[in-house]
Amino acid sequence: MENDRHKQMVIGRAAVPGASDGKRLLRAVQLLSEISARHAGSEAFFEDCVAALNRIYATPIALIAVFSDSAQRSMRTLAVNRDGRKGDNFSYELAGSPCEQVLIHEQLFVPQGVVEVFPHKDLLRKLQVQSYFGSVLSDADGEAVGVLVVLDTKPMHEDPWLHPVLGLFADRVSYELERCKAERELKLAASVFERSHQGIMITDHDDRIIKVNNSFSRITGYSAEQAEGQPASLLASGRHEQGFFDEMHQDLENDGYWQGELWNRRQDGEVYPEQRVVSVLRDARGEIEHYVSIFSDISAQKYAAERIHRLAHYDVTTDLPNRLLFQDFLTQSLVLARRNHQRLAVLFVDLDGFKLVNDTLGHPAGDSLLRQIAERLSERLRESDMLARVGGDEFALALTEFRELGDVAHVARDILDLVAQPALLAGQEHAVTASIGIAIYPDDGKDVAGLMKAADAAMYQAKAQGKARYAFFESEMNRRAEEVLQMTAQLRRGIDEQQFQLHFQPQYDLGSGAVCGVEALLRWQHGDDLVLPGRFIPVSEESGLILPLGRWVLNHACAQARLWLDAGVEFGRISVNVSGRQMRQGTILDEVKRALADNQLPPRYLELELTESWIMEEPEEAIRLMGLLRKLGVRLAIDDFGVAHSSMNYLKRFPVSRLKIDRSFIRDIPGDRNDAAIAEAMIAMGHSLQLCVVAEGVETPEQRRFLADAGCDIAQGFLYSEALPAEQLQQLITH
Repeated sequence: MENDRHKQMVIGRAAVPGASDGKRLLRAVQLLSEISARHAGSEAFFEDCVAALNRIYATPIALIAVFSDSAQRSMRTLAVNRDGRKGDNFSYELAGSPCEQVLIHEQLFVPQGVVEVFPHKDLLRKLQVQSYFGSVLSDADGEAVGVLVVLDTKPMHEDPWLHPVLGLFADRVSYELERCKAERELKLAASVFERSHQGIMITDHDDRIIKVNNSFSRITGYSAEQAEGQPASLLASGRHEQGFFDEMHQDLENDGYWQGELWNRRQDGEVYPEQRVVSVLRDARGEIEHYVSIFSDISAQKYAAERIHRLAHYDVTTDLPNRLLFQDFLTQSLVLARRNHQRLAVLFVDLDGFKLVNDTLGHPAGDSLLRQIAERLSERLRESDMLARVGGDEFALALTEFRELGDVAHVARDILDLVAQPALLAGQEHAVTASIGIAIYPDDGKDVAGLMKAADAAMYQAKAQGKARYAFFESEMNRRAEEVLQMTAQLRRGIDEQQFQLHFQPQYDLGSGAVCGVEALLRWQHGDDLVLPGRFIPVSEESGLILPLGRWVLNHACAQARLWLDAGVEFGRISVNVSGRQMRQGTILDEVKRALADNQLPPRYLELELTESWIMEEPEEAIRLMGLLRKLGVRLAIDDFGVAHSSMNYLKRFPVSRLKIDRSFIRDIPGDRNDAAIAEAMIAMGHSLQLCVVAEGVETPEQRRFLADAGCDIAQGFLYSEALPAEQLQQLITH
């Protein structure tokens, strides 16, 4: 009998739901966001949560309960919703209840017969419930503090979305419980703050000081009479920009809490560092009532920490960063380079002949030479780069944000010249040379150790070739640099000799099957070879040649669209890809106006495709530029959607009409369940924002059927047609 009862229970978390449940999950997220915006920090938050759960699950009863005694033998409810109305709170014993099982297993689902499974709980029988679904509530340390429960008077069907939705609400309620607990503790602290050795300042919602303690006066020099009634900016040092305080207030508004270091000014004018914690106290309506700031003067600790840090991270002789700090900097730079799809260079600089200086003139002369070279090289660098001394006669240099390998080679040549300049040592001029090894991320290494090892190996290669020179890691790297330079020259010649042409790929309406648009794609007729963009576009981006190429594409696409209009060809609209570098140049607006005017093309026939990665690099500037382009009447689309993780907050602000799902998410559908779920979610999200959704790279009938069933609007790819010359595409459309 006991085994039969357990067969009716589902313990723990269920599998992740499929994409078809995405709308329910999205609705749950929206409800939670609305409740948080209205009632975070008040009891109404918990009441709204249980009411929302009853609506989502279509159940009559939902409740939130927490431990009511330190022994954790009983629970009391914080919020109860019954039949759509606020219910009375009550207490109950844990032993033998389903809630006891929830605390053990994190989640418990009893689809039917809950009274038979837990026969000794009269409360279940009194409530006449048939099914039970509960999730644990935890504090910041992961310890259970309560349960979130929905109950039904009829059996529940175990749909895949049930578990993640309840888990989502449980996580948010847990966070709110933890926040309420912290606020109670702050209020208690405020009642005894005079005994604190830390400075405490309480301000009103306008940030005007209303109360300070004795330690405040001891640290700042201001008495309570002098401080109270004054704005908190009384202590401002002037060292922080407005953005610092804007971020602080944003954290306080969103999280109710801020912690960090800042610089303030005492009454006597001395500027000092503080470690400060600021918390928000809200009234019953959730409005900010007070800010409580608790701070300590950390001048002594900061001085000691800076001294220790200096000794640990800087070279005593040259005052340059040492190997440890260089590796830290390189680690952080690699994170940024990886995120932004940029390259990074590491240069190892070894002084040729330094040992001879040390042996003949002595170590003081050697140290002087190191300092002079360090000063020369430091003056050559940008703020975004780092120079370090990593060994006796070795320096290391990290170069970020360069455009092409030629830039790195140029820096290396400058270093060779700077090192070779004579230095005054012991009253005489002496000169040394340098051998430089260069490694490039990600070609030669994807982590700090790999890059430094590659740069070191390249440095020894430079020495082996005769010293006083630089070498890229391995001969392949040198060949690649030469190839890039060679292709750049060929591209310039190709532009001058008009070797480029446009092909056009049709886009089809998945509902009607009709052509509804075409995308203009650049091709390079290089001799007898037709070169695809994947080979030459990256080089054109790196060299800046994408700017004249982009203008050419835009103008010729508009010209072709005009020809089709005159011929009565119904092509829908023509899409043109615009690179991030074109947008950053600041002339795109004028170029679009000129292309439309020169070809007398109505703006509604032109669509510009902007890459998601560029948009998310500088979203506010992107919104501004897109708004100006949209005012011209052209349509905008986000290309390669899904690869750059657009923020939903920004996405809803972009004045675009289409999302183009990147082909990487289409390639393996419908066989790959993850890609299928992602594609369905993107389509649903696009439609929720009133956007048309385009799938590119459609190659099979199965992909087309899946996308059509998922509600995708438009598709393009080899299933329909490859990119064609204008004449062939016109025949395809008209026949």
